[in-house]
Amino acid sequence: MTSDVEHQNLEDGWRPRPAHRAEGETTDRAHLAGKPPLKAFWKAVEARLGAASLEELRTVLRAMASRVHPSERQSFLESLAPVPDARQEALERALQDKLLTDIAEQAQRLAELMDEADSGDHEYDDYGDDSGPGPYAELVAPMTALFRRAQRAYERGRPPLARDAYRALFELLQREDNYGLGLRPDHLEEVDLPEARARYLCTVYLTTPPAQRAEALWDAMKQAGQWLFGPRPMLKEVRDISHEPLPDLETFLSAWEALLRERGDDADAEAWLREAIGLSRGAKGLRELARAGRGRHPRAWVDLLALLEREGQPREVLDTAHEALKALPAGMPLRARVADFLAAAATRLERPEQVREARWEAFVASPGLTRLLDLRDCGEAEPERARLMKRAARHVEKALAHQRDTEPPDWEEQRDAAGEPYPYLDESLLTHARLLAHDWQAAWESAAEAEVLGWSDSDNPQGLVVPFLLLLLSGPASAEGPPRSVEELWRQGLENSVANEPWTSEEAARVLSERLSRAYAEVLAALLVSRPRQEELLEGCLKVARERARAIVREKHRRSYGKAALLLAACAEVLQRRGQQTRAQEFPRRFREEFPRHSAFQEELDAALHRRSSIESIPARNP
Repeated sequence: MTSDVEHQNLEDGWRPRPAHRAEGETTDRAHLAGKPPLKAFWKAVEARLGAASLEELRTVLRAMASRVHPSERQSFLESLAPVPDARQEALERALQDKLLTDIAEQAQRLAELMDEADSGDHEYDDYGDDSGPGPYAELVAPMTALFRRAQRAYERGRPPLARDAYRALFELLQREDNYGLGLRPDHLEEVDLPEARARYLCTVYLTTPPAQRAEALWDAMKQAGQWLFGPRPMLKEVRDISHEPLPDLETFLSAWEALLRERGDDADAEAWLREAIGLSRGAKGLRELARAGRGRHPRAWVDLLALLEREGQPREVLDTAHEALKALPAGMPLRARVADFLAAAATRLERPEQVREARWEAFVASPGLTRLLDLRDCGEAEPERARLMKRAARHVEKALAHQRDTEPPDWEEQRDAAGEPYPYLDESLLTHARLLAHDWQAAWESAAEAEVLGWSDSDNPQGLVVPFLLLLLSGPASAEGPPRSVEELWRQGLENSVANEPWTSEEAARVLSERLSRAYAEVLAALLVSRPRQEELLEGCLKVARERARAIVREKHRRSYGKAALLLAACAEVLQRRGQQTRAQEFPRRFREEFPRHSAFQEELDAALHRRSSIESIPARNP
């Protein structure tokens, strides 16, 4: 599956992953940023102010003052004035009156910089996507200030001005030079752009006559959805960004729902319709929507279950999830989301058998590492967990065979009727299921036939199986722990597996990695392999290591020299742990002799043997 063009493509095992994120699997930005929504924040502020005495408030302000940076002290003092004086008010209003003019000036400066970039002697790598704003860096500070002024216009009750300012600012962030680059939203690190977008949409709502409000908000939300990468804007964000209740919201929701039903074939319209019904009629409305229209709104089941879960109704969740699974077609990936709710509710109600059934349904509908571990956790002891994993391995093996027979040329675009992407199965998931099932024989047979390059490829099991076996062959867990190079090699194997999980956030990746490590620690503690079979496995791993290291060095995959050296050091450590000291020294020494002119590889081997491993007796190369 990998190409033979470049190191990154062959040795790193690059493989395209789905370029889409399933609706409903996104996480709310406020949650991702660790912050509450603005409306909830202000509600909490008012609650704390109401509960505090005057002396307590003074104590709080003194504590805040003690943390103010010296350069910000005057601004802090000015912020304590409860009501600006007339002069300050006049200055602020004059500044706001110039807002659109100042934005126009920055637009002109951006155009000038783009002309210079287009005509200048620039290479793409001079200011690529990963190197910041490049020639547009001088605009970051003034654009940040303009976004803040737009926010002040909004907060001071000037929605028409804020609307025009926000629209102009976001449009500037869409401009590109001939290289396809420009000032991007992620360059404005000090601006909360999702909140800015919500304020813009709120101003559209507030400045549009009620009769035209639904149509105007439709156009604005469609446009604003193109401004930022990530989830589409939602009406709840518009409602929650406002300090005061949105005027005529009930009337608007009725008109909004009618408009969305007219445009039901649009994916945004479908999502916004479910939201509108949930806001206006709650669980009853979502249930009616889910049941109506011969399955036209399957995601309404998921929204309904989420609402019932937030309301703390596990029995309702249980019953509704069962109804949804009966209604949704078999093989539909959306069933996994429903089964997740079912498992959570059954857990709260202490019904372990239903938890197990739900976890199996979720895994079958949308197999992945997280759901594989969820299923494994249903077993109370290691033998039971191994049986569950064996069942999962059989399912993945059959599903993989079917996928290979039916995989379309453009598999990334395959989605179910709810817009949920069909899962892409790979050898990595099958390998994990086999190893967690204690079926290391099947895992090794598959790995032994794989390519020695491309260990990062999710369809190459060697990068997982060989480190696992080296860890197993290092002997039982001891106080000194596993050999350092073996441990590092195993960590990299797990990291590659986690990295191949689509749309995994950093926090989710960390949790998944920890769960995998704990599961494998339990598996390794329970595995019993005869001594003769261990020796066979060791020779097989050494053979793979030799072939892999030679392929990397001979084909001059220089950026992978460290990987080859780490593997050789890990093999030497295992030999040493098993009492084969002479072989432990000879194994890497032969590679020194075989590639004496490859100084970069020799340096990596030195580092692996002497800085990262416990092997102290292997001499370094001659200077």
